[in-house]
Amino acid sequence: MKRRDFLLGAAAIGLGGPLLAKAAISSLHAQPAAPKGAKIAKVAIFPAIGFSRVGNAEEWFLAPEVPGLLDEPEGGFKDKQGRIKKQVQRFRLFGYDDQGRVVRELDGADGVTWSVHVANTKAAWYGFVNAMDRGDSAPGVPGAQRNPFIAADKREAMLCIDGGRLEIAGASTNPTGGDDRYRMKGRFWQTLDVSLGHLRTDDKGRLLVFAADGVSRTALPQNPVRDFTNNDGWHDDWADGWVKATVTVDGRKLDCDPAWVVCCGPKFAPQLEPIVTLYDAAREAMVALGQLQSPTDKVSFRRDVLPILRRAGAMQWVATASFLGAAWNDIGDLSNPATIETLAKPGADAKAERKKVFDAFRKPDGSDQRGYAIPIMLGDGVNYQDSPHAWLALTPTQYRVLELWADGKFEADYADKSADSVRTLDDLPTELRPEAMTRAALDACSGGAFHPGVEITWPIRHKELYRGPNETKLPFRLALSNRKSLAQDVGLQLNPVNVFAGNPDKPEQGKPIGPQAPGDLTRWMGVPWQGDAFSCQAVLTASGFPTPVWWPALLPVDVLPEAFYQQMMRTDLTEEERLRFYHTRVPWARGAAGIGLHVEAGYTDGLRRMIELWTQMGVVVRRPGPKGLPGVPDQLYVEVQRGSMDIAAPTLPR
Repeated sequence: MKRRDFLLGAAAIGLGGPLLAKAAISSLHAQPAAPKGAKIAKVAIFPAIGFSRVGNAEEWFLAPEVPGLLDEPEGGFKDKQGRIKKQVQRFRLFGYDDQGRVVRELDGADGVTWSVHVANTKAAWYGFVNAMDRGDSAPGVPGAQRNPFIAADKREAMLCIDGGRLEIAGASTNPTGGDDRYRMKGRFWQTLDVSLGHLRTDDKGRLLVFAADGVSRTALPQNPVRDFTNNDGWHDDWADGWVKATVTVDGRKLDCDPAWVVCCGPKFAPQLEPIVTLYDAAREAMVALGQLQSPTDKVSFRRDVLPILRRAGAMQWVATASFLGAAWNDIGDLSNPATIETLAKPGADAKAERKKVFDAFRKPDGSDQRGYAIPIMLGDGVNYQDSPHAWLALTPTQYRVLELWADGKFEADYADKSADSVRTLDDLPTELRPEAMTRAALDACSGGAFHPGVEITWPIRHKELYRGPNETKLPFRLALSNRKSLAQDVGLQLNPVNVFAGNPDKPEQGKPIGPQAPGDLTRWMGVPWQGDAFSCQAVLTASGFPTPVWWPALLPVDVLPEAFYQQMMRTDLTEEERLRFYHTRVPWARGAAGIGLHVEAGYTDGLRRMIELWTQMGVVVRRPGPKGLPGVPDQLYVEVQRGSMDIAAPTLPR
């Protein structure tokens, strides 16, 4: 097999040994490369939607560029002082011929000039209650304007933190991030200066977008947070907006197909992917637009099936309900390579096992209300106990993938051993890199439940946000709004009607579910962001078991702490003692709601503490398992680098 052929078949990443974390790349339905000598007709920026994440450390690491490539940076995801490193999205340029085939990657040598415009408009938006696109099965609750006491003609100046349009060009520009010309910044309440991050370029002139520091503040005195998403007078430093570029090709100056960047919160289980990702959610919009096709006859095990199975198996490391779920559903451990090897066989011998696993997943049509079905997670309609959307389900495309797999209609490409050498995007054929970048960026993010979610929320699944095939042949491209104001006004409240139709009295304002302006994607999220991140953990139900959770791959719920892991690894303890430590999980958010003797630790107390303590939370990462301890896998996911939750401790890192 030629190198290019096996790379088209798949790629793999991670630690040594038998791993499930294989990159989601396949030759099925892949676009061929342009022939040698082909001319570049257009250039596009990738990923189509990228994600940078806030952090308070100077150190940083690159966002994933290959689906499943989620390696731990040197020194971990925090620095030596316990500060969270920023995740930095790198944007790259790829040229296409007139047939839509990739010719080559472009860089600074092609005269690239980047421009970026991000904003934070949370305070000028409407309060979030629940998703507004579920109709009568989970009615959207209208939301009033945040900060309603600010007059309409003052809202943009007072409440929108506008980073403005910045340009950057050349290689290794602003290498330390200290040049103020490339800082995205604005003002809040006309009194507070706010950084939204900054821009750099790498040694090849590719764009690096740095998020801000994760700071949240109030402009008003005596104004503690009171709600998980809506707090007047408050701001944070999330942002989003467009990324554009111009290049010079064969003496012609070309405008590139623009992309979008989202600067959002940290991912505290950075090596895990959600069962339903933003790629899965947005792909439904692409299918509706005709940009992508839902599978009809055959899927790739490695690209399409394995990600769903491995994500479901990995949830055991961040949620106790999933830890027990394999036994509840009688399907075995989906994180066990031996189990996956059986499920990767397309023959009749494994059909019964495939069918059993397939049946364990919740149907996406709303008819399946089993609390123990996979995923054991809450849905958009959790406000309504009998709603078909009370539980999270796979998307229709994901479910169709598993349906074809269960029926044996898949490419048996799991065991492409030679592909395990792939470590970076540049190890892939050039024609596979653009799609890999977009999927890697979106696969790392949560695609549900959108209540509101983690990075961005429910509008992402609507085709009206995107450019259609008549505008671009490249999927996942957001349509850009040309409205003049960042503060979009649809009236005194946002409801399930005007969120799609807009304000009939102000047509120039556009529709919220339509072309996007800077700040439009993140405005739906909680302000400040820490409240929602802390409060959405597990939900105790009247039945007791299972205990559903929200977004454990981003914000863990139950974890194996490092101290227990170290005890389990001790060979001087008895086997029984070591297994006790392994089987014990503790709450990830322990200590957040209060600490100390006779403390009154209420819900809002926890919201307030997280504004200060979020950087102290532990991160869940891959670690080697013990040798010869029965029932314990070769690789574990362990909570590490957790700081003190004592807000008064003099040694607390800042």
